[in-house]
Amino acid sequence: MKKTFLLCCAFFSAACLTLAGCGKPAPDGMPETVPFSVKVVDGSKGIADVQVVMDSEAGVGAVSGTTNSSGVAEMKTTFKNFTAKGVPVGDYKVRCIKNPTVDHWKTEEELNKMDLGERQAYFDEWQKKNDELEREVPKILEDFDNCPCKTTVSGEGEFVVDVAEYKDK
Repeated sequence: MKKTFLLCCAFFSAACLTLAGCGKPAPDGMPETVPFSVKVVDGSKGIADVQVVMDSEAGVGAVSGTTNSSGVAEMKTTFKNFTAKGVPVGDYKVRCIKNPTVDHWKTEEELNKMDLGERQAYFDEWQKKNDELEREVPKILEDFDNCPCKTTVSGEGEFVVDVAEYKDK
């Protein structure tokens, strides 16, 4: 009985060690990454639920993250359906996206009873109300072509985006 138990423990340990080394390998061409985070703040207050996208002209894959309750996004790079923690070294535009959203005042059942014209009118009104909301993150920071926020990643680190600097742009 004791030998059977020890044999089972040894087999289980060997299986765990074997499986631990069986992660999906990075695809050819996947750039090396360094740990990197982006902190989005308004003054000293972190802003939660901001989608952060780092755009590179070098085509290093999709680099993104979402801020936590402290305003910090741990960045990840996705390349050919493989995701790695961190960011490749290089120059980036840093886009921050957080659109305010009005709660829907119609239920799913009510929406399903509407004809196409009524639904379109409802969603147009809903979008207009969304556009009127005050934004925590200025719209200029999500603009792919004109985003003024840039950084260079040369090693492990953190980049801070203070939205207060962009409110009048």
